Amino acid sequence: MAEMPDLRLDTSKENWLTQIRNLPGWQRILATLPLGLPLIGGLLGGLIGVLGAVINLKIARTALAPTWKVLSMAGVIFGAVVALLLIAALLAGF
Repeated sequence: MAEMPDLRLDTSKENWLTQIRNLPGWQRILATLPLGLPLIGGLLGGLIGVLGAVINLKIARTALAPTWKVLSMAGVIFGAVVALLLIAALLAGF
């Protein structure tokens, strides 16, 4: 049975920009793509976008195969967009 990747918080002293700069180009794009959600969702999109970017950064730093990294990071992006749309629809309904 395969081991689950460790997604706990990294306690190193590196800041986020350094962690993002050390990633390959395709991972850098996928990790920061959720940060574009404030363009369509304002503050709510920003909060969800930052959460999605944090999760994608943690996925990028795991020892998964590149195919699984792409699929899981794309799933996080899709989930963030769906969450934003659902919360916006709930708020608009009230």
